[in-house]
Amino acid sequence: MRYAIGEVVLVVAGILIALQVNNWNELKKQEKEEKKILLSLHNEISSSILNCELVIKKRREVLNAGKEILKYTSPNGIWKSQYKLDSLIFYITNSGWRHVPQEGVLNEIINSGKLSLISENRLRTQISSLPRAYSQMIENDRINRLNNTVNIVPLFYGKSILKNVTNYIEPFKFSKTPLGYTKFETSYTLLLRDPEIEDALSYQNTYQKYGVEFLEKVRLKYFNIQELIEAKYPDVDYVKLDKDLDRGVWN
Repeated sequence: MRYAIGEVVLVVAGILIALQVNNWNELKKQEKEEKKILLSLHNEISSSILNCELVIKKRREVLNAGKEILKYTSPNGIWKSQYKLDSLIFYITNSGWRHVPQEGVLNEIINSGKLSLISENRLRTQISSLPRAYSQMIENDRINRLNNTVNIVPLFYGKSILKNVTNYIEPFKFSKTPLGYTKFETSYTLLLRDPEIEDALSYQNTYQKYGVEFLEKVRLKYFNIQELIEAKYPDVDYVKLDKDLDRGVWN
């Protein structure tokens, strides 16, 4: 009986040890996978930050251009600014800047169930909240672009010379847009004294401010996620990890 009991104890002990080793191996495997996806996400977010900061800069330029024009709209409006009105009109009529984040790794984490691999609650919560933040930002972009196409651009036809506008800003890397200057006589009196222009610019500036708010909050979320990842893996060379980043779509 003692021998039989001893055999049973040894068998049970062997099974428990095997389970423990298996659990340890599985835990190490999960930790390795967690590190892999979080470092990939860190790199992806770095690309998104480049895009986000560019769009924030462009949207602030639109805001500043709108505010400058609104200084001179009135029943007796006359352009007395130090800036050329043609150059500011470019920012107004080409104001549909939107942040297009990199989402490959994020979608893999959320759609494949890998979110459960992330052991820290704060980090998991921040990552899972990104799609919601994106949806708010995208809706603001949609309204802003619709307003620009339907209300803003048509108002400037006939009241400004859009050919002149192309000579002040160069937004393209691989093609040049200047078309030269108009031979028609130019006067911006109609534009500055039109209450519809004032209303349209006021509305546009409001939505541009909303857009900047959404983008700044997304940007802070990006930095928060990266800080949590860096605190979790302090020995990683993040400068080397983020080398040769892709700025992504910047339209």
